[in-house]
Amino acid sequence: MTEVFATLGDALLLRPALFENPRAVGVWTALGVALIAAISTMFGHIAILVLNRLRGLQILSSLALTFVELGALYSAQAFSIWAVASLVLRKPLEVVPLIVVAALAMAPQAFAFLTALPHFGLFIGRFLEIWGFLIFWFGASKILGMDWLPSLIITLAGWLVMQLISRLVHRPLSWLIARAWTLATGRPTMITSKDVLAGMPFIPVEGVKKNEQLGARR
Repeated sequence: MTEVFATLGDALLLRPALFENPRAVGVWTALGVALIAAISTMFGHIAILVLNRLRGLQILSSLALTFVELGALYSAQAFSIWAVASLVLRKPLEVVPLIVVAALAMAPQAFAFLTALPHFGLFIGRFLEIWGFLIFWFGASKILGMDWLPSLIITLAGWLVMQLISRLVHRPLSWLIARAWTLATGRPTMITSKDVLAGMPFIPVEGVKKNEQLGARR
């Protein structure tokens, strides 16, 4: 565990030695960094957990979903950067080092629990995203052996490709996440951060069921 926190600190501080040989970072160490990010991200949505009345195994299921979602997002960005860089350099590059960098780029999300703060949460969230992008950019420049400007362009291009793909698969992905939520927690609906910002009236799932039953009897 000490190695995980040491690697987390090195990633946050953009220590060159960490990114010059990403393969030296163990798989479990990289997964440890990602897990810390997922735990903190989950607690950053503590209000959502409370409103959905999660407990026990349901919280663990929510953590697993957060871990998978973060991993998929950052892995997609790594593959996008790999594809763009391979096209620009006209040679196939190794994707594994970029996957490791993707895990390290999650390091700022270790502070994601701070996004639960009122008024400042959104700003903190955006700052953490920028910090993660800087880690991705720095790591990619070391792996690709490029100066800061070409690597910035490629990293931005990869990020834009990932954003485009995410927009195209938004609807089916939302359905899959909602389905996974139902299977994992046993609850048919989930109050999301989008609902909170929209100011929707919060009715517990149990209350929804009771109202539906009463409506059916009438």
